Amino acid sequence: MSNTKRARELARQQAELAARQRRERRIFIVVAIVLVALIIGGGIALQAWRTGRAPVVSARPSASATPIRVSGGMPLLLGSDSAPVKITLYEDFHCPHCAEFEEKFGPTITAAQDQGKAAVELYPMSFIDAGSAAAANAMACAAEAGFGQAYYLGLFANPTLQWNDRQLVALASQVSGGGPSDSFRTCVTSRAHADWVASINSVAEANHVDQTPSMFFNSRPMDLATLTPQALQSVIDKAATP
Repeated sequence: MSNTKRARELARQQAELAARQRRERRIFIVVAIVLVALIIGGGIALQAWRTGRAPVVSARPSASATPIRVSGGMPLLLGSDSAPVKITLYEDFHCPHCAEFEEKFGPTITAAQDQGKAAVELYPMSFIDAGSAAAANAMACAAEAGFGQAYYLGLFANPTLQWNDRQLVALASQVSGGGPSDSFRTCVTSRAHADWVASINSVAEANHVDQTPSMFFNSRPMDLATLTPQALQSVIDKAATP
């Protein structure tokens, strides 16, 4: 093959390679655009679902059916003040690990509350997002209105919700045993306990609590990495026995 023919063949091969590379780039760009659109669309759909869906709760006994005083820097007491065991919990209503904690240990703790063996000192922190703060405020409103325990369980039964005002009021309509009052609605929408919510975060910081969930048993820190529901039940029963 002459040098001229070789040059023409080389030029043809280079042209084909360049054309193939252009096609591959166009395909890559189209695929990338489709993937980005799907991701954005999925994110929008997820946010719409979190914001639009109503909370779902299952009926569970309430260990706290009386109004609870909300005081700056102080936890909400869920259960009998005379219970021999005090379980102190630092949780965030949008914390995935807190939802896992409640799923694992919640039935044991709630049963102990219902039996008068334990009371929960609840510090609802709000460091994840605006929904955390809104839910913590509403939790204080529910405690003040007398259905704090049921509301607490309902919040953790729906950890994926955005917790806007409409959802927080809707939850109360399901767990308050008669529908939320106007004062509860106003308490939620006006963020009546916003200062208390901020004070809880400050107390947690002062107590060197830097993660949720954190649990204390009669003021003693518990290692949640090794704790089991059976072990928790055992220490509750032992501490509650005269």
